[in-house]
Amino acid sequence: MSGPLSGRGYAPPYDQPRQPILPAIIVAAQPAIIVAAQPAIVVVATHESLKLFKSVALPIDQGEDELTKLAQKVVEAVRPKPTQPLRKEALRKLLSGHDTFANQGGEADPALRNAMGAISKALKSVFAHDHAMRRLAVPKKTHFPDGSYRGTIYSITPLGARVRDLLKAEQAI
Repeated sequence: MSGPLSGRGYAPPYDQPRQPILPAIIVAAQPAIIVAAQPAIVVVATHESLKLFKSVALPIDQGEDELTKLAQKVVEAVRPKPTQPLRKEALRKLLSGHDTFANQGGEADPALRNAMGAISKALKSVFAHDHAMRRLAVPKKTHFPDGSYRGTIYSITPLGARVRDLLKAEQAI
């Protein structure tokens, strides 16, 4: 069985904006069943009765709260100590969308590379996977038209932006 009431929903065409698929209540009754789900009211009707159920209020979006909690854990892990000026500089660059070619003139910076490695190692306490830095900023390698390597641009993620804001609020970067 497939259709709008099969419990599977319809997949929207990819060229149209997505709308949430609202769950429908499916009732096994004798003759005709009309089931409709609306954001405000759910209506279930049979030949014998008509019942209206108020929908349950959706929980408040926890996404922002969860993001803040995760950002606070990251800040605890990567917060630079006064004796770590390179970590402070690396965090500032990483969390501001650093472009290694534009900001370093195409020259390699081994100290920055080491500081980024230390930040990555510190992030392992929060994220237990190899590419923990990508949770804060996604690196994109760029190339010249002839194909030679130009540099890396770091695109900050929403989590990285929240971590940056927290670190700036406490004047750690």
